[in-house]
Amino acid sequence: MRIEFTTVLLATIGTGNLCAAEKTRVDVYINTHDDSSILLGPGKPMASAIFEKIGVRVNWRDGELRTARADAAQPAFGIRTVEHAPESATPGALASAQLLGSSGPEITVYNDRVRRFLADHPSLAAVAAGYVLAHELAHVMQGIARHSDSGILKARWSREDYKEMTIHKLAFTSSDAVLIHQGLTLRLTEVESVSPAASNPVER
Repeated sequence: MRIEFTTVLLATIGTGNLCAAEKTRVDVYINTHDDSSILLGPGKPMASAIFEKIGVRVNWRDGELRTARADAAQPAFGIRTVEHAPESATPGALASAQLLGSSGPEITVYNDRVRRFLADHPSLAAVAAGYVLAHELAHVMQGIARHSDSGILKARWSREDYKEMTIHKLAFTSSDAVLIHQGLTLRLTEVESVSPAASNPVER
């Protein structure tokens, strides 16, 4: 899987499979004015379970990210879909992520490409949407343009990865889990003084 980034933040690394008693909470808004709920809604339980394993509790909300309260006590992210990937999108990219913006971090999913991906992998029908959600949300939670050598955040999933998905075994690496928590901590604590980076997308 590949993803494009329009802005880049910095974070650091760590270790551990995090199952803290006090889980980090995040709000994820799924746009109800497009096909987001239809396309990705079935994957919410799987994505929630994946994040629960690393100590992150996802609160799914219907609507647009801009409706999130400015004084919310936890990070908020948005997901929307467009019918077709733009011409500027690299081959194989399923989504783009805006890490900074007036509303906040938001994922744009390419409807045509995700549907093609699901059609090409019928054995993953029950789990694919969940893993797509987990992959994309991990990017905006970490706040950096990177992929891992293994696990959910690989740039391209292999046949072996698909087999692990069908038995719910594909997971985040220890470093990915810590980067997710560090990225979420930054979102809670940093002052709004970071200006957007280059407008051209960084492709991954």
